[in-house]
Amino acid sequence: MKKRFHTLMPLLLLLLWSCSPPEADGNLNVNDMASDSATAASAPLNEDQDTTLQKIQELSLHALGNSLDEIKFSKDTLEVKAGALVKLTFVNEGVDMPMVHNVVFTAPGKFKQVALAGDKVGASGGYVPENDLVVASSPIALPGQTVEMEFTAPTAPGSYDFVCTYPSHWSKMNGVLIVK
Repeated sequence: MKKRFHTLMPLLLLLLWSCSPPEADGNLNVNDMASDSATAASAPLNEDQDTTLQKIQELSLHALGNSLDEIKFSKDTLEVKAGALVKLTFVNEGVDMPMVHNVVFTAPGKFKQVALAGDKVGASGGYVPENDLVVASSPIALPGQTVEMEFTAPTAPGSYDFVCTYPSHWSKMNGVLIVK
């Protein structure tokens, strides 16, 4: 056993020494450095701007009131830049169960049409019709719930609409999305 240990030990040490990086023994070989020359300094310069990390425009909107007489959005106008990535935080401040809300962004002047179509879609579709008049929509927010949504603002400047499409809410809960 002792003889076997003495035979294997030099072999093991040689193996460990050959696997260590050149810096470990204090000797740097110029040839080793030349073969590993791919660094950030040698990378080609890319002058095109990376647009995948575009700035997010953050908005917040609250659903207020706890009866059909009181319901409204906290703002009747929202403003975004054309083509901006928008993150909307939507807070339902209602308390009672009938105070279920969403926010749906529509083509200009089409909020009523979208809301009435959403009524026909019903709860299973989140009261949001699947048509070209809908720009973006939030999930349903139950009383006391906050939901977030992200969407890309229209690229064409103009006055778009937003509305709650939960049945009977559209006439009191609507506003204008100004795209500049």
